[in-house]
Amino acid sequence: MWKKLRDMIANSCDILELLMALLVLLATVVGIVSLWEPFVAFVENRYDGTALLTFVGYVFNVVIAIEFLKMLSHPSADTVLEVLTFLVARHMIIVHTAVVENFISIICIAILFAMKKFLKLPTSKDRADIFVSDYDWDKLRKKRKEHRE
Repeated sequence: MWKKLRDMIANSCDILELLMALLVLLATVVGIVSLWEPFVAFVENRYDGTALLTFVGYVFNVVIAIEFLKMLSHPSADTVLEVLTFLVARHMIIVHTAVVENFISIICIAILFAMKKFLKLPTSKDRADIFVSDYDWDKLRKKRKEHRE
């Protein structure tokens, strides 16, 4: 009985995650369509120094939404790290920050790249483990399953 209840809850979570992904997809499409006005404003004010950065900020928001959608549809360490990398890059490029803040942002991106390189990330699309180290996760799942039954 408990196994069926857990499976039903897990399936419900999958359905809710899919619904959220659909909502993010809809919002991303609306965001892409709404880029027309900022583009026109950029063209009209193209000689203003901040016009390009304002437009790029809108584009970054849409790109981050797309990466977030990828993360919802195929959760993995790669997609989480990509979203975080875009967030830090957006902050570093769009927001006017001090040299120390830029340096910290660069260190954050370096740490994200190091995590991606040195952690053993799942290569299969059907695995949803977020951070996989040298630990045998399948062995742990089997032990948990045996313990539940």
